[in-house]
Amino acid sequence: MHNQNNPKNSTGRSGTTSNGGSTMPLVSGSNSFESAKLPKGFKSRGLVKTRTSIKSPDGHMVSPIAGNRFACIDDPEAVDARRMRLNPQAAENLVGIVVRPQSGVPTIAADGASLICEGVELKKGKRLVFAFNFMTWGDMPWNDFATFEALPTNPGSYGLQRHVLCDLADLATAGRRASDWRLVTWTLADDFTGTLTWTVANGQEITDWTLLDPAAEAFSNPPALLIDDIRVF
Repeated sequence: MHNQNNPKNSTGRSGTTSNGGSTMPLVSGSNSFESAKLPKGFKSRGLVKTRTSIKSPDGHMVSPIAGNRFACIDDPEAVDARRMRLNPQAAENLVGIVVRPQSGVPTIAADGASLICEGVELKKGKRLVFAFNFMTWGDMPWNDFATFEALPTNPGSYGLQRHVLCDLADLATAGRRASDWRLVTWTLADDFTGTLTWTVANGQEITDWTLLDPAAEAFSNPPALLIDDIRVF
C-alpha cells in the first residue's frame, strides 16, 4: 500500500488514466459516485451516502475530485448539541477491532460505518488506486481511524489485511483535523477475488488491555471517511 498526498492536478481532477483490468463492479475508467444511490456492486453497513460536498472540521468545503459526488462513510452531522449520535443503533458495531496505526497508538474501535464492494476480481500486477479524505471531530485520547481491507472469497487466498489509512493521532501531530484528499495505490502481488471494504471508526487509545469491550455508542463525535475516483490500471 502506498499513500500519496495531493491527488489533484491543475484542473481539480485526478491526473491519472485507466486501461481497465477488473470485472464488475469495478469497470474500466474512473469509478466515482454520481447518484444518490451507491453504484452497482457496492453496499454499506452503518451510515453511508453520496454527497456533493461536506464541510471539513478544518473549516473549508470539500468537493469531489472526480465527477459530482463522493461516498461519505458515516455521518458527522447526525449528532445532537453534544455531538452524540442521534441514532446510535444506526451505526455499525465495530467492537472487537483493534489496530495499531502508523502513529503507534494502539486503538480499539467502538462504532462507525463501512463501504463494501463485492465480487471484485483483480489480476496480478494490476494497481488499484483510490482517493480518500479522513476527517474527525474528536479529541485525544479518542483515536478515530480509517481502514482499507481486501478480503479474499476463499480463506487463505491472496488479499490485503486491514490497513490503517489515517488516524486522529496522525493528524494531531500536524495540528489538523482532516487529511485532505490523498491517493492510495495497492499493487497486486497475485490474483485477487473477493471483497473490498473501507471503514471509519470511533476509536480510543488502549491504556488498559483488560478493557476491550466498549458500548457501541461509547465514543461520540462520529468521524467521516470520503472515498472517490476508484481506478484499476
